Amino acid sequence: MSDSDSENRYLQELKEFLTFLQNLWGLLAGISVFFPLSSILIHAIPLRAYGTENGVFDHLAPALITTIATLVTLFVVMVTFASRHQLQRPMQRKAMLRNAWFSFGAGLSSLLAYLVIHQVYREYAWEPWGWGSGDPRKLLAEIPLLISYVLFFSLLTRAFMLLGMIEFFGKERAGNGPDRGNNSQETTKQ
Repeated sequence: MSDSDSENRYLQELKEFLTFLQNLWGLLAGISVFFPLSSILIHAIPLRAYGTENGVFDHLAPALITTIATLVTLFVVMVTFASRHQLQRPMQRKAMLRNAWFSFGAGLSSLLAYLVIHQVYREYAWEPWGWGSGDPRKLLAEIPLLISYVLFFSLLTRAFMLLGMIEFFGKERAGNGPDRGNNSQETTKQ
């Protein structure tokens, strides 16, 4: 197989998988009417600048934090998709399912860490610790907040992506997925 064929195959698989995810997320968005928590999740996580209600970020702007979270999440999506070949053997599928559970648990733990650090920082940084506005020591709390926020979104995305890949590529292996011409013979041999 030439490099051009391999590149075209990768792009075709990526396009089909992203279409699958788009349909899956569209379905989940429709279901979110029944699960109000999913539609208010973004507003439930306190992420505001100092001087606003519940705002603590003095050095790191909330827009910067969400931008970094988006970039890391997109990177995680691409790295996770690149591991799609691990789904060809049943034992590796089981390992990916365990990884999805681990990512989900670690993501929720990161959210819990974020909320705890945020609350401690909000309560103690100004009066008890004496950190005034512009104090560089505030980065000691803001950087862990940044890391835990980014980890929450990227790990949760990874967990759902792994589950989506198991479903998508599992159907493909069974012959119910997208037709790929030459690939259909390869998947039936495995």
